[in-house]
Amino acid sequence: MNVKDMRDAFFDGVYDAIEKDKNVVILTADHGAFRLTEIAKEFPQQYLNVGISEQNMISFAGGLAASGKIVYVYSINNFITMRSLEQVNIDLCGMGCHVNLIGVGAGFTYSTDGPTHQGMQDAQAMMTLPGLQVYNVTDDINSKKLATIGYNTPGPKYFRIEKGKYDRLYQEEDIFFDGVKKLKEYNKTVIISTGCMTHTALKVAEKFKDVGVIDIFRIKPINYEKLSLLLQNVQNIITLEESTYSGGLGEKIGFFLAKNNFYKRFLPIAVKDQHCFHYGDRESLHKKYFIDKKSVYNKLKDFLEQEWI
Repeated sequence: MNVKDMRDAFFDGVYDAIEKDKNVVILTADHGAFRLTEIAKEFPQQYLNVGISEQNMISFAGGLAASGKIVYVYSINNFITMRSLEQVNIDLCGMGCHVNLIGVGAGFTYSTDGPTHQGMQDAQAMMTLPGLQVYNVTDDINSKKLATIGYNTPGPKYFRIEKGKYDRLYQEEDIFFDGVKKLKEYNKTVIISTGCMTHTALKVAEKFKDVGVIDIFRIKPINYEKLSLLLQNVQNIITLEESTYSGGLGEKIGFFLAKNNFYKRFLPIAVKDQHCFHYGDRESLHKKYFIDKKSVYNKLKDFLEQEWI
């Protein structure tokens, strides 16, 4: 099976849901994808482009869900979250609506469009909302499976999907409902990562004798019970994310460690809390903000060479 663009893989899962259930509908705010275009042609009664009016789209989705529909809503990350934060909070989370928010543009995906399109804070904003589950896709198999979770799991959810093709890290038979997966074995040191940064984490981990990788693809709620088991004998924990520090994965893992008296050495790696006004391809911005493979390798190497204080 050939590796797919992660957007198309996700919409494969949406296609399966729409094909078997006429109560499934998808709304988009004038934003497309190849597989979504096919859905629009084949199921015109279950597809609607509402135009560039994300706040209205969210409230509309809430109304559809209240009438018994299962709704997928698609736009660029920041527009479907930051622009529509109040509507998501009140109309979806407050009502417990079965609505699946699909945001494309995690991190520096839209690296040439500046901070208006960069998804550096959207996950943190969404994780503050009660009752909302938040997911990060990792590869095409993971992406399609999460779309199915969106159909089968009641309540509001936010899926941060990627553009383009990435190496396949998951298998069809993997378990996806628990939100956490160990991808590389370890003894004392592990990188906990999410989204596209899991690919960076694996490449960095290969440079060390004993560094493993855990992928967290459901970042709210994190499966802390499983994570506790995976971290039992670990001494060094590194978190890696393509977002700003405040409210992100590193803070959530750090709080978890402190709350449970897990005395581990801890290194969070993310982007400083700032608007990123630099432009270029994604790789160049990773270098600019020190989350590229070389920068992460150097940070990890320095961290592991330090002694316990």
